[in-house]
Amino acid sequence: MNDDMLVPQLTHVPMAERQAMREGPRDSATHLRHAAAIPALGEIEIGGRKSRDGASESLTVMAWNVERLRHVEAIAATIAAQAADVVLLTEVDKGMARSGNGHPLSRLADRLGHAFAYGVEFVELGIGNETEQIAGGEACNEEGFHGNAVTSAVPLNRPFLIRLDAAGGWFRPERGQPRFGGRMAIGGQVRLGERRVTVVSVHLENRTDPAGRADQTRHLLDAVDRYDADAPVLIGGDFNTLTATHEERHDDPAAWRARVAAEPDRLIKVDRHEPLFKVLAERGYSWRDANTLDQPTQRRAAGDSAPVGRIDWFCKRAGHPAGAIAGRQSERRSRGDCRDGSPRVEPLSRRLMQPEKHALVAGALIDFSAVGP
Repeated sequence: MNDDMLVPQLTHVPMAERQAMREGPRDSATHLRHAAAIPALGEIEIGGRKSRDGASESLTVMAWNVERLRHVEAIAATIAAQAADVVLLTEVDKGMARSGNGHPLSRLADRLGHAFAYGVEFVELGIGNETEQIAGGEACNEEGFHGNAVTSAVPLNRPFLIRLDAAGGWFRPERGQPRFGGRMAIGGQVRLGERRVTVVSVHLENRTDPAGRADQTRHLLDAVDRYDADAPVLIGGDFNTLTATHEERHDDPAAWRARVAAEPDRLIKVDRHEPLFKVLAERGYSWRDANTLDQPTQRRAAGDSAPVGRIDWFCKRAGHPAGAIAGRQSERRSRGDCRDGSPRVEPLSRRLMQPEKHALVAGALIDFSAVGP
């Protein structure tokens, strides 16, 4: 990590530059050139203020795709009710007309008593998707930033950003939502006593195929290993495990619904169709005991018959044996060390969905105890 990446405020992209990008060529070579010249795509904005100097022997970690973070008060109330220590957020706006042209993450962090690290997925050249374009009219974005974040009540050390790729091709005119950038992950480390744990918020691409998401996962895990190969890891976020390409799901909705009807658990038991889970397993990550596997994390508006599935996940990896962590289950269960030395993640059974289309993945209660010599 380069400390020059850490900034109190992301570098502004002037409106005139954003307009020129929108009106100019939007081929792959032009996208790469513009993306390399946008400082904000390589920066991590650091803000907020921690409310505690350290963690106890347990952490409550939550992950949520908050879809622009429009509903700050309701989301803050939901998170606060679970007493979250660390929150892994995806789809967070800054300076976007559709979310009030403000800094909702800063407001959320203030409500929670958290510090935050924020990174940009996309510099938005318009006001959003088709629905948002209709609702927004002639509104303009003051900043045009959209990305992911980690908030923490305890110190978040050594923040890092991992750029994945532009597999979704969002810069292309035919996408209808002009934006420059690509999917990314952001994370850091929290300490439990003398032990360090890496936490990561990630958003994988929905406009690629399952093999593309597996490639993004390999890149993510390689980068996490380069950051710290020895520490236990908890990754949470929107993996977009949709089991097919965007075109398969949207070009003929009736055919897609028929495919899902023929395999009713397809969008819940997604590992049959998403090779990223094989990648995770090969690299020592587990997920089955860290999620409520029988529940979808999507929901639809009234009248929308599109199938829903589980696309938001936690996955975890033990640390190197020399510095591994063993876990205890919640007091609500019998105590027992995790045999693989990974964090113990107990997914909450409650559906914590509030105003957004994505459920809050879990109130993952992680209890840690030191490994003996």
